[in-house]
Amino acid sequence: MRNSFSLRKQPFYYRMLFLLRLHSPILMTVFYMLFSFAPTYLPGYSAVRPCFTLIPVFYWAIYRPYNFSIFSAFFMGLALDMLDGTPLGINTLVFTVFYIAVSSQRRFLSGRSFLFVWFGFAILALLAYFLKWLFVSINYSTFTPFGIVFVSYLLLTISYPLTVWPCAKLHIYLLDKEK
Repeated sequence: MRNSFSLRKQPFYYRMLFLLRLHSPILMTVFYMLFSFAPTYLPGYSAVRPCFTLIPVFYWAIYRPYNFSIFSAFFMGLALDMLDGTPLGINTLVFTVFYIAVSSQRRFLSGRSFLFVWFGFAILALLAYFLKWLFVSINYSTFTPFGIVFVSYLLLTISYPLTVWPCAKLHIYLLDKEK
């Protein structure tokens, strides 16, 4: 990356493109979060809607932790709490713990095969879903139906390859621009 002194001498559009590239993992995660709430008009889908935002949080925690920090995960969870209508702080806590768990396994997951990373995602996403189910159940003082949560988790895990593909393409593009 260039230092800030040489960046100041560049034209305005160049600085804006640099900032866009710098913050593109966060912007892509916001896009995934908004995509999660797009209407589908499928009966019953809103009850089992997967939390697609977990996929870019997982990906960026492994491959670009310097562009997507724990604070980004925290604020994504906070925004999701406000959009989703879950009690304030549940998604925030789940995303923060999820990010910490993924980043602690970064060395273990980085550079492995796609199937291995997918399996790692499946395990960590299951823990995130369980944590969210537990906190929602505690908040409402009753156990919410675990079957709905499990179907949502299965939909998320099955859609991982298709959903992570744009993240990988963006990561390759950013690597190319950093050379």
